[in-house]
Amino acid sequence: MIHPLALQLAADLGGTLLQGGGGSLLLVERLRAHGLPQVAVLGRQAADLLDPLSAMELAQARGLDLNLMALLPLPGCDLGAALATHRLRLGALVAALDAGLPWLNERPMLVRRLPGVIQRATPIDLPKAPMGPLEKAELKAFLGGWDKSQRRAVFRRPPWREAAEPGERSCFEVDLWPGVPLPEGAQWRVRPLELPFATPLTDVLRAALRRATGAAVPFLPLPGDPSPLHALRTLTPEIAAFRGPVGAWDLAFQGLAGLPSPPHFCARC
Repeated sequence: MIHPLALQLAADLGGTLLQGGGGSLLLVERLRAHGLPQVAVLGRQAADLLDPLSAMELAQARGLDLNLMALLPLPGCDLGAALATHRLRLGALVAALDAGLPWLNERPMLVRRLPGVIQRATPIDLPKAPMGPLEKAELKAFLGGWDKSQRRAVFRRPPWREAAEPGERSCFEVDLWPGVPLPEGAQWRVRPLELPFATPLTDVLRAALRRATGAAVPFLPLPGDPSPLHALRTLTPEIAAFRGPVGAWDLAFQGLAGLPSPPHFCARC
């Protein structure tokens, strides 16, 4: 049975509900023509998709030859399984962007590293996450209102927290940043993620944010759940987290339309 919320969102956004493969996924298409290069944008909630959808409508009205596939996992969706099931339906992509990570809407930045999550029966001391002097300085400048202990508790040595799945024995979990070894007796829940930051894709996204906001755009570590970006890798290796005003999305789409696109394939062919 389809949840009424899913039907309401589909109606509000003009999307199609894709069923099966781990749950419901809402697909909102802005297609200019079949066979054109296309970009996927993932939202964690419906509001994340409003700016990219608006920007694509404006860009296509000006004649931009690019298609948009906006994706919204609905409650209970296993995103990785859903994307694998509907891979042919979505087709070949220039890039897949996650528009739902925090901190990207208030100030312009791009994500360099995301922590994973590990689970262990008892907490133990972990080494500090590695961070170079330039990254430390940029993070300190970006988070001007944070003191050293707060930055350390988030980015260097996050605290353990109690965690237990329903019906399972209680345990502890903690965010684990890239570069910190998995401790003995611990298990991965989500692996950490390092994103490339010197590629044609990130050049396009950084230039779009700079032009739209008039501000510097650092690459910084970001607390958040990297599993949606892991899932997007099943669609294309060119993934990134990106968020900004409509103007930034507009500029980003213009730049993405100029990147080399993979050979076209889709379920319509």
